[in-house]
Amino acid sequence: SYIRDICEVVTNVCRRWTLCVAKSHPVLCVIKSTASLKHTMHTQLRGIGGNLRGCSCHKWHSTTSVEKARRHQSLHVALAIDNESVTKAASPSEGSSLPSPTDPVEVIAWGGRLPSRRRLLISSISATAIVLGGNLGGVTSRLLSSDGGALAARLRLDVLVPVAGFKRCVDYTNMFEFSYPADWLGDQTLANRAALRAEAQRGGIDPPALRSARQQQGRNVVEPVAAFGPPGSSGEENVSVVVAPIFEGFTLQSMGSPEKAGAWFLTTIAAEGSGRQAQLLGATQRLSADGTQLYYEMEYVLQGPGFNRHNISVYTARNNLLYTFNAQCPEVTWPRDSAQLQHAAASFKLM
Repeated sequence: SYIRDICEVVTNVCRRWTLCVAKSHPVLCVIKSTASLKHTMHTQLRGIGGNLRGCSCHKWHSTTSVEKARRHQSLHVALAIDNESVTKAASPSEGSSLPSPTDPVEVIAWGGRLPSRRRLLISSISATAIVLGGNLGGVTSRLLSSDGGALAARLRLDVLVPVAGFKRCVDYTNMFEFSYPADWLGDQTLANRAALRAEAQRGGIDPPALRSARQQQGRNVVEPVAAFGPPGSSGEENVSVVVAPIFEGFTLQSMGSPEKAGAWFLTTIAAEGSGRQAQLLGATQRLSADGTQLYYEMEYVLQGPGFNRHNISVYTARNNLLYTFNAQCPEVTWPRDSAQLQHAAASFKLM
């Protein structure tokens, strides 16, 4: 009777402890019930049996041993039942919801584990690189536009990523750069002609006589080396750069003031008898940041049979080459497009 009461008390206490822990920490309960709990209860039973061995009554000792064995077997059965119930409690039921991934306690209690710090760090760096490199959601453009695009312009990051609505064209062959609206596209006709010129210079498969004639024809035509315009347009709205040779020793200062140079220029594109009319609206000059390169900028309107365009042109000269940047659009769209065309003209410079 004494041993029975003690075993019942120990069994009840341990079972309540196991079920209590199972409700709050199922995973911890499984570990404790299979290892430390079993060890603790076995130790208690061995202690009780050891104290009873000192009893003078052998029959009582034998009865205690038999009773101990029965209680020990009952304890194993109880533990097996408890372990099964705890395992069911530890596994999520069909109607239970998944734990919140932002709560480590719920994740571990549910049965998962947190990723290692190294994996978490690598994943974070990779995700950040993909977002910034791919400009997902325009996040890179917004970050680079936060300082007005100064950093992007200095590092020429706006060649790849639009900044403040503009991208940058950089020509390392002719050493110039300028900005253009980010949604505009490059002129594919110029790209195809450049490919043909490169093929002609390599020789190709043409006979020598035909090759020489084509090269001579290409030298007689002066066309833009870079041009951009809105997709699907007629080509009347665009920005372009023409690089042409000029006589040795030419400088803009030799043409006089910007107004005088602009008036002379308009006489060349709207000569008498050409059917064109040109009106100079303004002319200014600017220097490069280091003060070594002079630019003339002029704004004018050019009318002719079937067209009426508003233009902004920028001129500069270096190494016996005349660089001409031109931004134009129909006069009817000038109020809408004037800001971006003026920005493109102001951004043109030699490198």
